[in-house]
Amino acid sequence: MSSIPTTVELSSTIDRMEGVYGRHDEAGTLFDVYEKLCQRFEQDLADERDVLLSKAAALMMIKYWVEEKRSDSPRA
Repeated sequence: MSSIPTTVELSSTIDRMEGVYGRHDEAGTLFDVYEKLCQRFEQDLADERDVLLSKAAALMMIKYWVEEKRSDSPRA
């Protein structure tokens, strides 16, 4: 049975993913959009958990994009 992550765990995951995907060339434009979305999440959503879950979902989209780009690139 899975457990519901705490806001501390969500924040930690978000920080880690921002560190990883914020420096990927493949994700540059998407990460710029992500940062703007984060501002909107914080303005529009009252609950901290909703903000964190929204950020995490947006980061998962970036993660998916980077992984797809890697799988599409030719291998030596």
